Amino acid sequence: MKNNKKITTKSLAQTLGISHTTVSNAWNNPEKLSARLRERILRYADEVGFKGPDTLARALRTGKSDTIGVIFNDSMSYVFIDPHDINLMRGIATRCEKQHINLVLIPLQQRQHAGIAPLTTLVDGYILNATHNNDAIILQTLARRLPVVTLDFRLPQYSSVSIDNARAMQDMTRYLLGKGHQHVGIIAFPASTGSLGMRDLSAPVTGDNALMVTRVNACRNTLLAHQIAPEQCWLYETRHDEEHGAEAAHALLAAHPEITALICLSDRFAIGAMQHCQRRNIAVPQQVAITGFDDLAVESGGPALTTIAQDAVKKGEIAVELLLNNGPVTHYELEHRLIIRESA
Repeated sequence: MKNNKKITTKSLAQTLGISHTTVSNAWNNPEKLSARLRERILRYADEVGFKGPDTLARALRTGKSDTIGVIFNDSMSYVFIDPHDINLMRGIATRCEKQHINLVLIPLQQRQHAGIAPLTTLVDGYILNATHNNDAIILQTLARRLPVVTLDFRLPQYSSVSIDNARAMQDMTRYLLGKGHQHVGIIAFPASTGSLGMRDLSAPVTGDNALMVTRVNACRNTLLAHQIAPEQCWLYETRHDEEHGAEAAHALLAAHPEITALICLSDRFAIGAMQHCQRRNIAVPQQVAITGFDDLAVESGGPALTTIAQDAVKKGEIAVELLLNNGPVTHYELEHRLIIRESA
């Protein structure tokens, strides 16, 4: 059937003798229609060459895009490489599929390098994944006054999902202190954009990555509480992958051979540190204990990793629920577990 007039959901409704809402539901809310009625609408739409409602026009008209944005610090490829973020995105995507919601991934690193100006992505809200919160993109995001849920840190006016990161690092540090370690190195992602390299822990760590700051200062405070001088413990900030974990381990142990334990803020860092020790014939844990974070069950080729376990899939699922419900501010705290294995 040929029709020179533009076909719309309204014109379909008029021809079929049903309401515009009923026609719209055939695409947007199919569960509200009987299978027979929906099939009738779709069959006629196909006959006249109508492919479905204009989602962009609908979004502009209603202010709803049925899309959420996930903002994270690293490059786009990172969420498909890092095991923790793969699990996190699995949780987010699974819950979005159930709610017929789309996803937009927004990497801060790529936008910084490209010099991209204010965000114009049409979304209904954002999930902020352990971001650098003074970044211009984050400030622009918050200024849009859309619903926001944060992961692994809190902003008072927005809901969040996290484990108790301070408690988790206290548990790990106390465990190492109980094993007799007094000279500690910490391998961490940057506290602030561009914050890299080695320093001692004589002063508290500051920066706009609340996850990193919380974890490292929890270690520092626990060491101080056990009369360990912070000047004999060191922090190395670097890019988050195994290669840079190995470089950090090399730098820390070369500059401070008295270090007997490396506390890594992720399993990826820990695996890199383990690989460095294997190459240099440094026995783990006999000469240097190594701990991780996330319990990713990734093979290192060395002793099984002592780490902190958390449920990243569940974290992602809850974040989507909180964002879509957009109810009262809720800070959801997930459980964590110290997993003791052979590396420490």
